Amino acid sequence: MSPHDSCKYAQIPLGNADFSAIRDEKMIYVDKTGLIATIAKERVPIFFSRPRRFGKTLLINTMHCLFETGLQYFHGLDIEKVWDDTTYKVVHIDFSSLADKNPAMFAVDLGETIIQKFRMNTLVSQMYCSRIRSPDRILDEICEGLQKKSVVLLIDEYDAPLTHHLGKDDELQEIASILNDFYAVIKQYSSKFRFIFITGITRASHVSIFSAFNNIIDISLDPEYNALLGFTQNDIRCFFDDFVENAAHILQMSKEDVYQRLEQYYDGYQFAIDAEETVYNPWSVINFLMRPRNGFCNYWFKSSGSSSIIMKYVKTSHLFESLTYDKLQQYITEESLSDRYEISNLPLWVLLFQTGYVSIRKKADGVARFVFPNTEVEDSMLKVCFLENNIEPDIKFSEEIQKIAQDIDQRRLGDIVKIFNAILNECVSILSNIFNDERSVRDILYTALPQKIDFQKMKERETVKGRSDLELITKKTHMVIEFKRAKNERDAGSSLQNAIEQMERKRYGIGFYGKRDLYRVCMVISSDEKKILENYCMEL
Repeated sequence: MSPHDSCKYAQIPLGNADFSAIRDEKMIYVDKTGLIATIAKERVPIFFSRPRRFGKTLLINTMHCLFETGLQYFHGLDIEKVWDDTTYKVVHIDFSSLADKNPAMFAVDLGETIIQKFRMNTLVSQMYCSRIRSPDRILDEICEGLQKKSVVLLIDEYDAPLTHHLGKDDELQEIASILNDFYAVIKQYSSKFRFIFITGITRASHVSIFSAFNNIIDISLDPEYNALLGFTQNDIRCFFDDFVENAAHILQMSKEDVYQRLEQYYDGYQFAIDAEETVYNPWSVINFLMRPRNGFCNYWFKSSGSSSIIMKYVKTSHLFESLTYDKLQQYITEESLSDRYEISNLPLWVLLFQTGYVSIRKKADGVARFVFPNTEVEDSMLKVCFLENNIEPDIKFSEEIQKIAQDIDQRRLGDIVKIFNAILNECVSILSNIFNDERSVRDILYTALPQKIDFQKMKERETVKGRSDLELITKKTHMVIEFKRAKNERDAGSSLQNAIEQMERKRYGIGFYGKRDLYRVCMVISSDEKKILENYCMEL
């Protein structure tokens, strides 16, 4: 085993949200404690939202350790220089563990959870029981006996019970009512809490955390906390450079090429319009660095991302549609981003932003445009599109599909077209209207083609002259494809000519990957015949 193969994988805390264990076992911890100290010094309730798999639970657990044990686990971290507060009893409630309960069971289990959490901190007697009372009544009784500023309250995934019940309006309203009463009690006794911190994915007006706490601070869109969760470019180079070097050795790439691919696949998240830098998805970066032999995979979607929320919303709102580049050019104000909406009626683009399927880029003061942050997210968005439209791109690739890189290197255009049509026939119903839109056909091909170390795929690569449809890059060849649609074969000739003229006018592929052979191809899609017309495909 080479030195690279023996890289200390145990140092990376994959899926570990236990801060004290990470520190005890000397795992890598990307130090965000300077920002945590700033937040924890506040004396008013704080709300913070981020998509799944960004580390909200680790953040909550870190705060738990800070308030419960002081600086015991924080030696050498930034907070050690600035923190001088005492320790407190900490009540930590994770609503994701209660998400799948029906309203009646949710009320019972929430009541029992409240008792358990306060009992663990000796804040109620071991003999205290619910006596079949509502969670708010239980909380009211307990809080009445607390000392002023004696307890820290941490609430993780506050909206999990709501998003789980999307599409079931009666149950959703009952759950919301229970939570409203719960937060109203917390507001009533807010003087008893030293610190209140709440996390979630959505900013839902169903629940009165925003109206109940008239002094709550929402830091989700604050530029200062844009990088509170997620890795910056500097974080990766400082904390994970040895692992990137190991990946480069295993994949036989240069270290800078690995950094570039990491950026392409997992960077690009921006949560504040005026943020100075973007962040990487930490879940995906860590998964890649743990298993570099698997390549740059879509780890976020495989771990479910936020797809359950998206799919439930889609089924209740009927607003979903395939997202082409042009439709992505939506603009939004900072005020609209921070507005609170009914969770069952969130504007589509706001929901996509909150769940991590799109990010933002500043367009003007107080105005942003939506973008896909990276290749992984765009691939995830396409998978959701296909699921909603009953299209299954994850086909079992034939031997021919797996060797498409060889066909590209040997410029076997006919074989490439056959592979493309096989994918379309496998994925798309004969009744589908997908062939009326060349971008949708391109997106199916893009998603269905394999993602391998020696085979890159890109779409909508932006240049000063325009955006190419599809680019496939092997170790030897850089293939650029321009698609045009024709109603039938009678119109195919003019469509092919238009594709050729556009390819030449906009110089797609020129100037990229100089060490690779450039292979430029135009293809015509027939909406009547439901396929790419092999006789109307041309190499330039």
